[in-house]
Amino acid sequence: MTAFEYIENILFWLSTFSVAYQFFYSLMGGMFKRSDRYGESRKKHRFAILIPAYKDDTYILPTVESLLNQDYPVDCYDIMVISDQLHEETNRILSGLPIQVLKVNFEGKSSKMKSVKEGVRQLPDGLYDLVLIMNADNTVKTDFLNLINDSYSSGSNAIQGHRIRLERSNNTSMLNAIADEINNCIYRAGHVNIGLSATLNGSGMAFDCQWMKSIIEELNDYEDEKAIESLLLRERIYVEYLDKAHVYANRKEGRRKFYNQRKNGIKTQYASLFSNILRLPGALLSGNFDYADRILNWIAFPRTILLAVIIGMGLITSYLNWMEGLKWWGLIMALLLAMAFAIPDYLVDHKFNKAIRSIPAMGIGMLLNVLGFHKK
Repeated sequence: MTAFEYIENILFWLSTFSVAYQFFYSLMGGMFKRSDRYGESRKKHRFAILIPAYKDDTYILPTVESLLNQDYPVDCYDIMVISDQLHEETNRILSGLPIQVLKVNFEGKSSKMKSVKEGVRQLPDGLYDLVLIMNADNTVKTDFLNLINDSYSSGSNAIQGHRIRLERSNNTSMLNAIADEINNCIYRAGHVNIGLSATLNGSGMAFDCQWMKSIIEELNDYEDEKAIESLLLRERIYVEYLDKAHVYANRKEGRRKFYNQRKNGIKTQYASLFSNILRLPGALLSGNFDYADRILNWIAFPRTILLAVIIGMGLITSYLNWMEGLKWWGLIMALLLAMAFAIPDYLVDHKFNKAIRSIPAMGIGMLLNVLGFHKK
């Protein structure tokens, strides 16, 4: 066996596993529906709502207003904006609202996790039942807190809402919206439909307050929600996904941020894999299948890398031996079918078609970004 054949076999079986993983959970999420409606709880638990806001002057006020307009007792939730380099005028307006404004000035580079940690540190012991973390551009319907509360009352100690991107005015925003809904189907609905934990996506996520305070100092300042996931799953805390609890993302994003998000996502996935891979045998032997599944998820290629590997190897092997190339084109068909199952009908319109046609150019741009050819 030549070196090329050896590498091709490794890439093919890793790609096959990655496609099979996405295909299975896409079927579970796209073809089977589960009601996530819990009975209405008589008890109204107390929420601490944390909103890290880094230079988010454009978005923060509508976010706060949507949370102030909840059909939920006003004495049962408090909103804290962690203001990191917001304009003084924005801080002044926020300070006039019935919320808390925590101004921070971090040494070194700012991060969302730094803001979350600082916000959690400010919460008095025993005052709150839940910590809800929102992005600064998120808006929600008036029943959002009630939906989270009903789930928490039924025993869910970690809850993820359904993020929907409202901003879809350009190809980049549209591709972000498509990617989010594919992830919602595969990594959230597909998992909870068969009794496994959903993944977290960083916004619209709620946790038992006592648990959050107990683990907050274990989190690195530059980690993201995957670090919280690892801790939840190690402790066998189930992550519920509420498909009807919509969290609307309003941020308009350009290509540079799109590229950097994928680049950072790849980095954090492999960082999570390397820090957890040795725990896979123990998770399987102890029956912690949620945790084992998450590690397997991190072993699978990220979708952007998966597409690049399959298309690249398909072209190379087809050139060398067209019969050998067929298996790679079979994989790409299976992956496209998995994504088709996961994309909801509301996204399929003329903007969708235009965004799909932009994928080759976006893919080349992202590859250049990963390789460091884009200027910062």
